[in-house]
Amino acid sequence: MFKQLRGKRVLLTGASRGIGVHIAERLAREGVELVLVARDEQKLGAVAESCRNLGAKVEVLAADVSRAEDRARLLNEAGEIDILINNAGVESSRSLVEQTESDVRAQLEINLVAPIELSRGLVPGMIARGRGVIVNVSSMSGKSATPFNSIYAATKHGLNGFSSSLGVELHGTGVHVGVVCPSFVSEAGMWADGGLKAPAALPEVPPEAVVNGVLKVIRGSVEVLVTPGPIRPLLALRQLVPSLEGPMLRAMGVSKVFSKRGDPKS
Repeated sequence: MFKQLRGKRVLLTGASRGIGVHIAERLAREGVELVLVARDEQKLGAVAESCRNLGAKVEVLAADVSRAEDRARLLNEAGEIDILINNAGVESSRSLVEQTESDVRAQLEINLVAPIELSRGLVPGMIARGRGVIVNVSSMSGKSATPFNSIYAATKHGLNGFSSSLGVELHGTGVHVGVVCPSFVSEAGMWADGGLKAPAALPEVPPEAVVNGVLKVIRGSVEVLVTPGPIRPLLALRQLVPSLEGPMLRAMGVSKVFSKRGDPKS
């Protein structure tokens, strides 16, 4: 973990849009050296220029983290990294039977395989230096059921399990691992792109709250739930009585919202 960020070298995936832009610009203000990664080189360049204007040293690596060869090239070119932020993510909001094989593969590769492979490539150097942080940007979909988004939810459950397991595994090495789980994020990211309102029981959170969660993990938190209200008691109840999860999601309006995302005509 790091209390002071100035001069730390940060690799951020999914940096060209959404929450990634907010993370990049906030870290630029903290004085880090940024290695920005995304597929869209033009958008990535615009974010890099914004971060440079904020005083940060920035490198741009255009890469598609769903591709094994791009991940290998990224690890080869990134250099020594102090902080890895696995932020890239993709979802396909539709019923399971409507998911294509490419939908499934993309979500698995980007949301789960890429964070694992990038971590696997960078952890040895972090251990050798006795310091490092891995931040995995997950989702509340990794803490509960998400109808009409089952593949995405599966990848985020997997990412949460990977994060907690790796964190315990690396105890005593100086390498810290944590996860940030946002709920419905306004203004930026995949939820905002969908154009629907969050259920009244779970209001949207601003992207700045997610960025603050990332900073909390960098500074030592293991799990940050970015969601309004006391969600942990509901999660605990779900663990104690799993059969209540479906009725709870329906009562809170979550199932209805996700059914609309899966079928905009509904």
